[in-house]
Amino acid sequence: MDWTTFTHSLLSTQVPALPSPGVLRLYLVLSWALVLAALGLWLLRRWAPLGKPGWRWAVPAGLALWAVWPGPLSPTYWLGLAFQAPSLLSSVLCGLFLLRPFRPAVLPAECCAAPWYFSVAGVVLGWLLLLDTFAVWPVSLYALGFSPAVLAVVALVVCLPWLLAGPRQPARNASLLLGAVLLLQVLLRLPTGNLWDALLDPVLWVVLQVGWLQRGLRRFRGGQS
Repeated sequence: MDWTTFTHSLLSTQVPALPSPGVLRLYLVLSWALVLAALGLWLLRRWAPLGKPGWRWAVPAGLALWAVWPGPLSPTYWLGLAFQAPSLLSSVLCGLFLLRPFRPAVLPAECCAAPWYFSVAGVVLGWLLLLDTFAVWPVSLYALGFSPAVLAVVALVVCLPWLLAGPRQPARNASLLLGAVLLLQVLLRLPTGNLWDALLDPVLWVVLQVGWLQRGLRRFRGGQS
């Protein structure tokens, strides 16, 4: 075996595996439908927590149907032009959020809370990719997202919390979720064939940073009181 050729093939980003146009178009519509439905449900819970259960699902369902409407009248048309498709992780998280009311009542809420270091990793990755657009790094970090070796390294990092979590269920759940996202990315190559696009998108990155700012403000106010 020629180890030089083997190593080069693992690190190569020249011939990436891309999703088919039909699958990408279908994912674009369905992913934005999930995101808009989850956003509608979150807004209703925040602003009208005591509303009728029927209205709670009518608004998300209406937003999802609007998202799948063809042509420029659909928000998917304009969101796709501005942001392309949401990441696989965002789509999965929005789907789980929509299914959250149907979870067993015996399941504690703590089991659905991700450990803090996963969100920190997302924030740091976003900043690294942002700086990569200005060619700050000696190699293109975004291009490495097409490399099979980088996928293997990220998969190992994702599995470490699950292996070391012990009885801590949140870490295991988060590792399982990210592992499922990586598996979907390998099988479907969505949304662009790049690993980073499957794990992070601008909207998710902003949400993670807003969450950290809110936590910091709460701790600051708690320390003052």
